[in-house]
Amino acid sequence: MLNKYVIGIDVGGTHTRIGQISASGVVLKNQMLRTADYGNATIFLEHLIGVIKSMINDDMKGFLGIGMGAPSVNEQHQTITHAANLNWDGSLDIIKVLSEAFSVTVKLTNDANLLVLAHQYFDDALLSDFFVVTLGTGVGAGICCNGSLLKGKEGFVGELGHVIVKDSGRSCSCGRKGCLETYVSATGMIRTVTSLIAEFNNYKGSLLDLPMSHLNAKRITELALSGDEIAKRTLIITGEILGKALANMVALFNPQHIYLAGGVTHADQLLLAPTRQSFYQHLLNVYPDQVTIEKSKFDDHEGAVLGASVLIWQLNEA
Repeated sequence: MLNKYVIGIDVGGTHTRIGQISASGVVLKNQMLRTADYGNATIFLEHLIGVIKSMINDDMKGFLGIGMGAPSVNEQHQTITHAANLNWDGSLDIIKVLSEAFSVTVKLTNDANLLVLAHQYFDDALLSDFFVVTLGTGVGAGICCNGSLLKGKEGFVGELGHVIVKDSGRSCSCGRKGCLETYVSATGMIRTVTSLIAEFNNYKGSLLDLPMSHLNAKRITELALSGDEIAKRTLIITGEILGKALANMVALFNPQHIYLAGGVTHADQLLLAPTRQSFYQHLLNVYPDQVTIEKSKFDDHEGAVLGASVLIWQLNEA
């Protein structure tokens, strides 16, 4: 595999990350696009192809293929289908577009699977049963069971963000109400802040002066660290809801470990502490002391593109 490389791509609702990855898991080059800046899939793909071309710099000899993760991937047909967080209509045959542009193998999987693949391929822990729950614009879960990545009939296993946690709750981009990601994603946290501001009659904090367009999970965390009561309460509520959802997942899959990843986890113990407390409070009594929760060792920028590259490295090992 000397001098061979793979392009790994993570398409998210806010950002798309592209990396040139060596066989040892070194990110040789990386770049980011703002997915939300492109009005439709065609324009987005034109820019993505341009980024890949500049990254490979005509070195086609060592180019083995493109691995990609995206929301709402139909694994059976290898298409992106009605991705609520991407605002792309219908079914997109991204494999056809990229394989024609570069004449290499292109593989696609659900974005929630990427960090599972990264942990399987590049982590020394060698766990056989674990989840990776990604908390970003949306919420997804990759599940490793008995050493194998669970995909389901069409690859839609792990749509944890669309498990309904509150009857007649918040409206979700999927068209339903009360989905988990409307409460524990980055966008869900902003909605919690808005709701709490309306409830706190005597609130005089910094959030009142901050335009909603400038509010994100990072800013909420910063304000919580500075002592803002609504920001702190938002992270507690987020952790309580998330912990309960994770306890329910354990009852279904019996993992050894749960990794949390994504921008929301930058809150560290402000989020992890209430999440763990809620998790163990709601966990079925046969599981305590068997399941642990921690942040993924892979950061947001590199972990997903590393996992995407595994889709191609595995083919070349077969």
